[in-house]
Amino acid sequence: MKGWIMMPFRFVVAALAMLSPALALADPVGKYDVVGINPDNGGEYSGTVEVKRSGTTYSIVWTIAGTESYGVGLGGKRSGNSSTNAASSSDDTIAIGYGNTDGFGIAQYDRQPDGSWKGNWAYAGGAISTETWTPVGKGSRSLSSPVRKPASEAMKPIGNTIARP
Repeated sequence: MKGWIMMPFRFVVAALAMLSPALALADPVGKYDVVGINPDNGGEYSGTVEVKRSGTTYSIVWTIAGTESYGVGLGGKRSGNSSTNAASSSDDTIAIGYGNTDGFGIAQYDRQPDGSWKGNWAYAGGAISTETWTPVGKGSRSLSSPVRKPASEAMKPIGNTIARP
């Protein structure tokens, strides 16, 4: 009888051990290669983004075409009700307010099964676009765009009221 009782216990322990790494992978903290679509001309841009936990929020810095944008984010979980919360290592969504010298905007990203983060962003007074973060060293992604232009044209400054992440 004792062996029969220990069998389910061992199964539960093994299952929890397998889940622990998966939960750790949900954490958005890290360095990423980023690709996105410029909503103004459909061109693809690329750069880097770094996410750090700063107390109960996330601190985010994008570097794209030599311009840095800074954001603050709230964590969240898709399971059950998707509400934002204090930053946590088990977050699988992140909502961000960001800005740079050209203005400000909002963004929201969801963790993908492959460990990348994909989401949408919009700048004040502008259109919605998409962006994908891939962990540095894990390869980069390309996004579909109706009009493909070189990254140098995609990120041309286009006024002082527009900010891209």
